Amino acid sequence: MHTRAVASLIAVIGVQVFAAIAVVSLHRSEAWLRRALPYVISVAVGVLLATGAVHLLPEAVEALGNRSGLWIVLVATMFGLYSFERLFHAFSGVSAEPAADAEEAHERGHHHHHHASRPATLLLGSFMHSLVDGTGIAAAFAIDARVGWVTALAVGLHEVPHRLGDFALLIHMGIARGRAAMLAVGAGASSLLGWAVVAALGQGGSHQVAWLLPVSAGSFLYISLVDLLPELQHERRPRAVLGQIVGLAVGIALALGLTHIPGA
Repeated sequence: MHTRAVASLIAVIGVQVFAAIAVVSLHRSEAWLRRALPYVISVAVGVLLATGAVHLLPEAVEALGNRSGLWIVLVATMFGLYSFERLFHAFSGVSAEPAADAEEAHERGHHHHHHASRPATLLLGSFMHSLVDGTGIAAAFAIDARVGWVTALAVGLHEVPHRLGDFALLIHMGIARGRAAMLAVGAGASSLLGWAVVAALGQGGSHQVAWLLPVSAGSFLYISLVDLLPELQHERRPRAVLGQIVGLAVGIALALGLTHIPGA
């Protein structure tokens, strides 16, 4: 197996292990993580924005050329994700990005029965989300190892609030805490399928894999600007807002700085 393929597999597995640790930690220290989660999201937004706009898009342009097809794929990816999330929510009542629904459920109280309390629909959304994440990491590694590690960092920081949101919603739906943790972590296994798809495409040449870069960039920009950033705008306390701005700057700095580390 090619060295980059091995590195991308390690990164994909590492991201899911990182998210699993967060879920286990929530079981043990829920109050602390609820306070820290907005700042984790802030860092995730910064990393996702910088990774999509500063790393993945330039790599896509370099690999494919500044052609209209590249930008069409970028826009089509964002349109497709929006359509999927809206239709998923309309037919199931559960958001494909569960963090906001988890917060809403928490505010309404644990005795409120959510009208979409069907764990299967939530897990389907998480399955598709992780599939895109695994594809994005593997595609970035196939082009450049440094960009691959930055992408893995971005996905890892995003997976934490996503997995915690899954876990909180599953508990709200009446799933036992232990089983909810297993399901929330298990939904991330589809990232390995995304990795396998890219690995199979890579055998036919890097040109096919390069077309996944604008897909990854579009998904990162969409997730950061549409799914995560609006969550931060509900905060009104000046100190907390300042903390979120600092977290956003830290995330951008992490994404920009990692590629300058020798051997990264």
